[in-house]
Amino acid sequence: MQEVQTRPVKFKVARGIKLEPGLVLRPGIYTGTKTRTRVDSSGGISWTPSQYKLEFSADQLTSMGAKVKSNLIAKSIDVTKFVRLGKVIVS
Repeated sequence: MQEVQTRPVKFKVARGIKLEPGLVLRPGIYTGTKTRTRVDSSGGISWTPSQYKLEFSADQLTSMGAKVKSNLIAKSIDVTKFVRLGKVIVS
């Protein structure tokens, strides 16, 4: 049986990071999520590599320089590659 485990984590950003064209994550501390999936096999139990996400409201995205659609409420952004590169620190 697969089990998905999601928990809140804090992210520390020391320098601004361009997440997407026109969207810069400023230095600071952010709350997001870490998700991984349990995989059962004949060799035992293992977990998929963790995925890391931040969620921002439309107002937050606008303040970060993004152009948002009028009907956007919030957007989840995958920051896994930045965590793996060491640009975003999980604490």
